[in-house]
Amino acid sequence: MARLVKHVLGAMLLLPALAHAEIEQRQIVTAIKATPDGDVLTLASDSGCGGRQVLMNAVSVRLDAEQYAAMKQQLAPLIRDKTPLLMRIKSCPAPDKVGGEAGALAMPEVGKLGGCEPQACLDAKARLYLNHNLSRGEVKEQARYALVLPLPPGKTPGTWQVEVVHVREGEPKRLMGLVNAPDYLRGKLVGNYSMYYPRGQVELQVEQDGRGVQEGMQTRYYPDGKISMRNTWRNGVQDGEEQTYHRSGKLIESRTYRNGARADGLVETFDQDGKLRTRMTQVKGQTEGELLLFYPDGTVESRSQYVNGIMTGPSTSYFSDGKVRRTGSYIDGKPAGDSVEYYPDGKVASKRTHSGHYVMRSEQRFTRHGVLLVHKLWNAGGREEGALRSWYANGKPRQLIEYVDGERQGWTRHWHEDGSVESECRYVADEPQGECAGASAKMSYTQDGIEFDMPES
Repeated sequence: MARLVKHVLGAMLLLPALAHAEIEQRQIVTAIKATPDGDVLTLASDSGCGGRQVLMNAVSVRLDAEQYAAMKQQLAPLIRDKTPLLMRIKSCPAPDKVGGEAGALAMPEVGKLGGCEPQACLDAKARLYLNHNLSRGEVKEQARYALVLPLPPGKTPGTWQVEVVHVREGEPKRLMGLVNAPDYLRGKLVGNYSMYYPRGQVELQVEQDGRGVQEGMQTRYYPDGKISMRNTWRNGVQDGEEQTYHRSGKLIESRTYRNGARADGLVETFDQDGKLRTRMTQVKGQTEGELLLFYPDGTVESRSQYVNGIMTGPSTSYFSDGKVRRTGSYIDGKPAGDSVEYYPDGKVASKRTHSGHYVMRSEQRFTRHGVLLVHKLWNAGGREEGALRSWYANGKPRQLIEYVDGERQGWTRHWHEDGSVESECRYVADEPQGECAGASAKMSYTQDGIEFDMPES
C-alpha cells in the first residue's frame, strides 16, 4: 500500500509546474467532503491563506476523472492515519462576499498534493514562492525567493510583517518590511523597508510614509557595508542631492534632482582616490558643451564637444605631459573627416580619413622615424579600392594588393626584407590567373601592432 500511495501521489499528482503563484506547506488532512464544486479538505492546521479548509477537484490538480477517482481512493487511508502530505495551493483567493457579508474568503484551491519527502517537509510552515524582483508569485522550482505565511500583524494597525528569504542560499533574508494587506501579492509595502545580500548584509534601505510613498533617504550599500549610493525623496519623487561612492569610500559623483528630474548644471566625477576624473555641463540629463577628462595629477587627458548628449565637433586627447596624442572630429557620435594619432615626440603615428557617411576611406601608418608602413584605401561602400601597400621599417616594399570594389583585381605581390620577391600572382574578379609564382602568401601579418588578414594566393 505504501509503495502504491507514493507512486500515485508522487507520479500522478506532482505534475509539471504551473505558471502562477504557489504556496507550499506540509499538512495533515483530517476530513474530505464532496460538494458540487469539488471536494472540501479539512486540515489539521491553518493553511498559508488562513483557515482550515481548501477545495480540490480534478481540474485544480490537472487530472482526468478516472485519475482523480483513483487518487481519492488512495487518499482515504492517509486521512485516516493522519499521514503528513505536501500540499501546494495555487494562490490565496481575494476577499469575496458570502451571504451578503463583505470580507469572507473563498476557499483556496489545491494545485498539487503528494508524498511528503523529508527534505521538502522539514517544518509545517507555509511558503509563498516569488520571482526575481519579488513582484509576483512563482512556482517553487523556478523561484528565487520565498515568504513564510500567514504574515504576522505589524506594530502599526492595518499592517503585516514581511520577511522574504532566499530559497537557494539556506533562506537568509532578502526583504524586511510591512505591507498593508495580509496577502503580500495584493498588498503594498508601506513604511520603511530593507533589502539584503545573500549573506545577510544590508543592500538597500528605503524610507517611506504610511501610504507606501517614498519620503526621506534611500541608501544603497556595498557588501562590506560601505555606502554605494545615497539620495533623498519627497512625496514619491527624487528631490535633492544624490551621491555615489567608490568601494574605497571616495565620492564618485554628486548630483542634484528637482522634482524627479536631474538639475541642469556642472557635473564632476572622481576616481577611487578622490581625484577629479571628468567635468561637464548637463542640460535635461544630457551632456552639453565640452567634456573634459583628467589625469590623476589634474592635467587634461581629453576634451570633446557634445550636443544633446552626443559627441559632435572636434575631439582632442593628450599625453600626460600635455602633448597632443590624437585629434579628430565627430558628427552624431561618429568619426568624420580626418583624424591623426601622434607619438609622444610629436611625430605622426597614423592618419585616417572618413567620408560624409562615416566610412573609413583611407589609412596610413608610420614608424616612429616617419617611415610609411601601411597605405590602404576604401570606396564609399566601405570596400577595399585601389592598392593596399605596406613597407618594411627600412622603407623597402613588403606587399602590394590591388583591389576593385573589395575584390583582388590586378597584382598581389610579397617581398622579402632584402627586396627580393617572395611571391606574386595576378587576379581577375578575385580569382588567380594561371600559376602564382613563389611561396603562398601569408594568411595574415602583424605590423606596428596592426594585424591584416590576407587571402591565400
